[in-house]
Amino acid sequence: MLELVNVEFMFSRVIMVLKGVSIQVPRGKIITLLGANGAGKSTTIKAICGLLHNEEGEVTDGHILFQEKPIEHMDPTEIVKKGIVPVLDGRRVVQHLTMEQNLLVGSHLIPNMKSVREGMEKVYSYFPILKKLKGRTAGYLSGGEQQMLVIGRALMARPRLMLLDEPSMGLAPLIVKEIFHVLNKLNKEDHITMLLVEQNVRIALSVADYGYLMENGRIMLHGSNKELAKNEDIKEFYLGLNLSGGRKSYHEVKHYKRRKRWLG
Repeated sequence: MLELVNVEFMFSRVIMVLKGVSIQVPRGKIITLLGANGAGKSTTIKAICGLLHNEEGEVTDGHILFQEKPIEHMDPTEIVKKGIVPVLDGRRVVQHLTMEQNLLVGSHLIPNMKSVREGMEKVYSYFPILKKLKGRTAGYLSGGEQQMLVIGRALMARPRLMLLDEPSMGLAPLIVKEIFHVLNKLNKEDHITMLLVEQNVRIALSVADYGYLMENGRIMLHGSNKELAKNEDIKEFYLGLNLSGGRKSYHEVKHYKRRKRWLG
């Protein structure tokens, strides 16, 4: 459904953020893009959506293909009309509107009110707590409620491909578990394809079919969820396990690796 082919992305034709990135997102699958802060994951999501043109960011080489047709220079509104809907990081609700008005914002491309009402009922079936909060001002919702709302708002646009940027960030473990349960249901029952950006490797690999590990704007490793979960570097760097099964921090591992290379 989506393919990035050797994509290079630059700001102001000076700062290269993505360096030959190639990713495939097959129809009906959940693909995860893993990596630490600053790896280029969020830039990848925004490049797909065309959201960085106004920041003088552009694809300078390679192609972003949706159903085999290039979209890298397309207007963001046209990209959404194709069914590619982002859920950006930071839980970006329209704070002065009510929860239900925020959902209506997500439905602005839907042609009739019957479809809008059906979409709203579907959102409430996945997130029942939102129905109780329909009149609450969005800015006063909790972090977990706001995350449910932005996912629900994306569902109102009838996505074929949903791009999720750090949906677990800053949330309590029980809320994260609930949200990822819903994402898994949306994929399995509603057949929504997903590209999931996550720092929480454990939760991402629990729902994803396949994953890519990004560092410094490059894809360093890729494989099925089981292959990545068994990979010793993934275990050590991102899951905090050393070869003996003990706990080790990411900082300790990176310091050890740098020191070992220097001594060598």
